[in-house]
Amino acid sequence: MPRTAVERVCAAATAVALVPIWLFRYFPTQDGPSHLYNAFVLAHYFDAGSTLIRTYFALNLQPFPNWTTYPVMALLLRILPPLVVQQIILTICVISIPAAVLYMQKSFKPAADATALLGVLLAYSYIFFMGFFNFIIGAALFIVAVGFWWRRRNGRYLYGLYGLLIVIYLSHSLTFGATLMAITVLAATERRTRVFFELLPAIAIFLLDAGLRAQGQPLYRSFKWHVRQLPAFFAAGHISIAIVTLLMVVFAIVYAIWHRPVHQMALVSAVLFIAYFMLPWGLAVGWVQAGWINERLLFLTVLTLPAWIILPRPAIATTLFLIAIAGHIGMTSVQIARLDAYIREIVKCAPLIRPHSTIQTFFPTSNMNPQVTPTLHLTGYLGLQTDVVDLDDYEAMLSDFPLRYREPRPALPPDFVVVWRGAQIRRVMGYRIVFGNNDIRLLQRMQ
Repeated sequence: MPRTAVERVCAAATAVALVPIWLFRYFPTQDGPSHLYNAFVLAHYFDAGSTLIRTYFALNLQPFPNWTTYPVMALLLRILPPLVVQQIILTICVISIPAAVLYMQKSFKPAADATALLGVLLAYSYIFFMGFFNFIIGAALFIVAVGFWWRRRNGRYLYGLYGLLIVIYLSHSLTFGATLMAITVLAATERRTRVFFELLPAIAIFLLDAGLRAQGQPLYRSFKWHVRQLPAFFAAGHISIAIVTLLMVVFAIVYAIWHRPVHQMALVSAVLFIAYFMLPWGLAVGWVQAGWINERLLFLTVLTLPAWIILPRPAIATTLFLIAIAGHIGMTSVQIARLDAYIREIVKCAPLIRPHSTIQTFFPTSNMNPQVTPTLHLTGYLGLQTDVVDLDDYEAMLSDFPLRYREPRPALPPDFVVVWRGAQIRRVMGYRIVFGNNDIRLLQRMQ
């Protein structure tokens, strides 16, 4: 099937978005270093030399959401350098969103149009820089599954749909629930009662999983906070581009509603948008164990818009989106380049960390940003070597990741300590400084 002009433009814009990923060695994301470290540990868990790793970590091989990228990374880490593996995962995330948006749009419209370029803008979203890789893949599969069901709703689809649902569940529980909701809403608009019964096993799994996860105190944000977050997914430090993009999206929504009957997918977008305002930001038990819930719902809301919104003057709309994309990627690339150089200076100390050792980090809370803190888990990069245990591995403290700390953990002092500037620690007794710069000190325990 020949590609339309919009599809070719989307492909070209996506290719441009990949350049910073492969141009810069240390692509800045908040959780990315932690994901890479845990995949590295998983890949080398049964190595003969990983004695300390097996002492501190136990495998958690249950079929929970959050699995998808870990086996892929673990397999690749057996044959490729860690940072190359991270670049591959970042590439998959960037490509998956525009490709999925095009597939969904062509499922509900006769052909792709300018609003498909929203997928390219979302590829470099706030969610991406947070490092929510499994969620991004789950989000892409969410709109693919909805488009797949819509295309095949009058034929055979059950095996293919459940195949997608399995992968979506293993990617992220929120995208799994959104998929079930969207298909149920679309089926209800066409009075396809049998679809509800077909989805009952998946709905039961979702309700069971949600019941197990919905523990703790819900954390809500104010209405003003929700409004301020609306352009956040198009911004990375350049709010003017984000606001212009948001205005274009709002105009497209109004234009679509005004000029034709509301499409069934508009109901799906509305449900997700209402949930964004209604559901909590996170759930806390002691410290936050599940966060960014409603912000991810906003991401899913925007993902569904190209299925039904329209813009007049397609050529002008395409040009405006391309200008926004160029500004977005261009300005973001400047920030990526700056952070890449900054991270390089931090990880210079990695060769000083010996195999078969433990490392602990003291990171000041004043350095944490409510949006993205790309330095928060940089210790993960320092542990990408033989049998090194990160004692501050947040993933190993939770039940939603492939590794968990063994309890009780060995009560031994860390072999290395990373102290960030601003941490309320002046001197660590029994340790000597082996590396220092303007931002961190690396200390080694004296034997």
